[in-house]
Amino acid sequence: MVAVVDGPEAGKTRGRGWPLKTWLILGAIMAPVLAGGIFMSLTAERQTSEDSGTAQLASGNAGGPIDVFTGPDHTVYHSAAPLPSDASPRADGKPTLVWFTNTTCGRCEEMKFAHPVASGFRDRLVFVEKATDRDGAADAYGVTATPAFVLIDARGKEVTRFGYVRTAEELGAAIARALGLVR
Repeated sequence: MVAVVDGPEAGKTRGRGWPLKTWLILGAIMAPVLAGGIFMSLTAERQTSEDSGTAQLASGNAGGPIDVFTGPDHTVYHSAAPLPSDASPRADGKPTLVWFTNTTCGRCEEMKFAHPVASGFRDRLVFVEKATDRDGAADAYGVTATPAFVLIDARGKEVTRFGYVRTAEELGAAIARALGLVR
């Protein structure tokens, strides 16, 4: 506190600011708010985003509509159509390469090249992505881990399968090998 010695306010005291007690109370109120904000920003679940180009490729590869699911690790371009079966075979006789993924599959997100590579094989196969947590097809083919690729014939019978590949070239080679097994 400072005492005023002359002027109209002589004899009065003027403070230098808020007392320490006030600052401690403000700090006690603001610290949890600030800590909560920092915690929430650090732990907030991030979401992948939809890519319109990939969505178009996925729809073209599947030959029909797709549903897009974003998640913390991977965006799934899920084919809404059922897979071929004995009861409902593909009329064109093409095999289907099914890419089993889900929104928590980080390895799947590393394979953003899958739809562009598969589009190069459209004349020989149908390529669909299936979300394992939204479709029972994974159970039907015994898929327990993602990513998994399962090639099925026009009647839904499994021909071959393979897993994660690191590069577009490796995926192209794996698809070509798989197609060599199909009549």
